[in-house]
Amino acid sequence: MTMSIEERSMTRRSFIWCSSRTLAAVSLGASVPALGRTVGAVSAWQSAPASVLRRIGITTVCFRDRFTATRDRKAGPLPAGQELTLLTAPKFIADALGLHNVEIWSMQFADTSIDYCREIKAAAAAVGSRIINIQVDGPENLSDPDEAARSESIASIKQWMDRAAAVGASMLRANTGGGPPDAWDVERTADSFRQLAEYGKQIGVTILIENHVGYSADIDKVVAIAKTVDDPSCRVIADWGNTPSGSPEAQVAGLSKLFPYLELVSAKQLDFDDENRHINYDVVPLIKATEASGFQGIYSIEFYGRPPKDTIAAAKAMIQALTANISAR
Repeated sequence: MTMSIEERSMTRRSFIWCSSRTLAAVSLGASVPALGRTVGAVSAWQSAPASVLRRIGITTVCFRDRFTATRDRKAGPLPAGQELTLLTAPKFIADALGLHNVEIWSMQFADTSIDYCREIKAAAAAVGSRIINIQVDGPENLSDPDEAARSESIASIKQWMDRAAAVGASMLRANTGGGPPDAWDVERTADSFRQLAEYGKQIGVTILIENHVGYSADIDKVVAIAKTVDDPSCRVIADWGNTPSGSPEAQVAGLSKLFPYLELVSAKQLDFDDENRHINYDVVPLIKATEASGFQGIYSIEFYGRPPKDTIAAAKAMIQALTANISAR
């Protein structure tokens, strides 16, 4: 499902056209019921065509309390039969949600060997699924002013890119790292991502920058890196949970800066109430704006904040919101 460079690229003219559609999409979103009110209605999820579901995925981050490595230690041991691993998660997700695009989190790898990565790929393939991306969270700092330390970080991410290739993923998200605000140097960080993009071309893995943590928490810095690298093998993830949240218009305005470089959407929700309803913002304007930009890739569901009591119910509600607002491919 990886798009060609020609399909992914957006000309300046088409982006200006899409931007006008994006602004209109904000007002359209205001007339759509908020996602929180759809939790009990799963008929749209159940009847979603395969051509639409191909554009929806989910990250194993959503199920972090069922992985031993990422479960809150205060939560106590998992009940018998409830533990997930990266080998069992693809089947669990396919059975529970009908989704076959799976993002996996570096913190949940029981083993970082290439052999284990190949087992993950096989486990996904056995249920008709695939791994689309590895989300890497580790000690690497691709913005480190210490050249030796930065080189070590680049080498470490290259090893993760090898693992991405072995699990069958065409993408890998690496954090920029961080430091004092006045130490930020776009050329330094861009050089790291440029080296990773060049390596990715050799193994079929696109390196992704996300508006996430460290310097990349600033969307403008993410855009600056992508512009400076200027390579189709270095793209962007748009993280809904890390966009300005003062209003739907502010969220869309921040998000739209990423559209020219967009490869994957982290369809993130943050805090949930006791009825599994997301309480921070309405995702529908974000979906509509992203579709209006011409994006044809995958929306990967993520929950990170106060989790829903029933992750599957919340995921079904998000699937419903997505299927109601995205086009088939």
